[in-house]
Amino acid sequence: GCIRVDKITEYLCDPLRRALKDDDPYVRKTAAICVAKLYDISPTLAEEQGFVELLQELVSDSNPVVVSNAVAALSELASLGNPRVFTITPSTLSKLLA
Repeated sequence: GCIRVDKITEYLCDPLRRALKDDDPYVRKTAAICVAKLYDISPTLAEEQGFVELLQELVSDSNPVVVSNAVAALSELASLGNPRVFTITPSTLSKLLA
């Protein structure tokens, strides 16, 4: 589904933050995609709530599916006008190749 109501997005922040740190990799990978959708609706809210940083941390996740979804979400954020969110640095590259 697609909820594009700004007032509802504020209520999603706490559950989304918990989902990004959940023990289940399926929950984390789904939450990574949700961050991209939230950023599309409200970039300011996503940045102020620290979701971009949490998404960047998922690049170091132990599960490769979570990592790939985090990279896809960061790429989406970059395409939405924020190219600084996903820069391939030597550190990022070594995490991706590990």
